[in-house]
Amino acid sequence: MAGMGKPPIAGLWLGAMTTAMLTGCAGQAADGPGAAPSNTASGVAAGPTAAPPSAAVSPSAGPAASHGVPQPNQAFQLQAVDRVEDPVLTVTASGRIGTYPGGADTGEREQFTLSPLSPGATTYLLKTARLRVGGEPLCVGVDGGRPHTTACDAADRDQRVTLVPGPGGTTFDLVVGGFNVEVGQAGKISLVRRDGTGARTVFRFVPTGTVGQWP
Repeated sequence: MAGMGKPPIAGLWLGAMTTAMLTGCAGQAADGPGAAPSNTASGVAAGPTAAPPSAAVSPSAGPAASHGVPQPNQAFQLQAVDRVEDPVLTVTASGRIGTYPGGADTGEREQFTLSPLSPGATTYLLKTARLRVGGEPLCVGVDGGRPHTTACDAADRDQRVTLVPGPGGTTFDLVVGGFNVEVGQAGKISLVRRDGTGARTVFRFVPTGTVGQWP
């Protein structure tokens, strides 16, 4: 009987081979086109590693915008915008502040400088740039409701000047001693108590050169 059949070992060997072939075919069908990707680590293709998003870098904050305010050693004229003859502020013979046609032959009486009350301050003394009395510059202040020049005194509130920038920072309200400096269409100067609504007259700086920085 044993001689007529296949040896048991050979039968087992043939059975194992058959099982292996069937298993191999099933595996090929699973990994062929249209098959779902394997969830095992060995079945996932390693793609390029996505770089982490770079942190947004904000530009470093520089000094506050000065709105074009001249430095203490820069002389300038103060020109009223949208007025006849482009008038600039001037020191009259009596020491008051008036106007002078901007296109005329201006001189030292129409030139001023700004001196901050302290480093980085936005409150200033408005000084004459070249006009001197006893070798000293004069400062613009308020006296009896009118702008005039006098000996500089940083402690005098009537001499304190602030600039309120307009749109774009190229023009500004000029505030002296808490009053808006206004220029009428005829060039006449007046003061109006500032109430937060803004001035009717805006000014711009017209550079006129460099002068020494006065104490």
